[in-house]
Amino acid sequence: MTPMTAHDPHYAAELHTSPALMLQLEFAQIADLEHALKPHGYLQMLAHADMLPSLAATIPSHQTMLTRRYPVAEPAPDSANGLLSYMVEYEGPAKDENAWHLFYVTGHPPLLAKFPGIRKIEIYTPAVAISALPFAVRRSMQRNKTVWDHADAMNAAMASPVRAALRKDFHKFPAFEGAATHYPFRTVTVRGEAGRTRD
Repeated sequence: MTPMTAHDPHYAAELHTSPALMLQLEFAQIADLEHALKPHGYLQMLAHADMLPSLAATIPSHQTMLTRRYPVAEPAPDSANGLLSYMVEYEGPAKDENAWHLFYVTGHPPLLAKFPGIRKIEIYTPAVAISALPFAVRRSMQRNKTVWDHADAMNAAMASPVRAALRKDFHKFPAFEGAATHYPFRTVTVRGEAGRTRD
């Protein structure tokens, strides 16, 4: 995922400060991920100076999360690429994180699914993986991702009454600390052998 321009009326200024790059790596089992994160695992290549030289001045971090997917009326086809992913990160913590997550997953995904043109909803909660990557570990309480075909589709959705309903729901969230950051990204999907086998 690389930064792109889109408009959310509630976070207009913030959308100009996206991270330079976000990688979402999916594994079926935690053991597969931990194998890749070992001192000689193949994900160690991400720490090599010549792997992503344009990011040499950035500060990398990573976090293991469990993905929950929620239904939408018209999902993106598996062949779709170059879509817009709108990533949200809730830093936390909350006074009662289980109560916070319960409130969120009970009410927010059904509202998100009402967005016109929405193609995907994913919600991520922290998991633990043993990692030898020499990167800082992020401690986000939760992230979520909503997906549209392009920026115009997201902009239209953000101008719909659904956005106001989500903002109203946000103000009902159980108390939590930290920022709620919002970033639009152009998303390119690369499928591994297992992903192609399942398709």
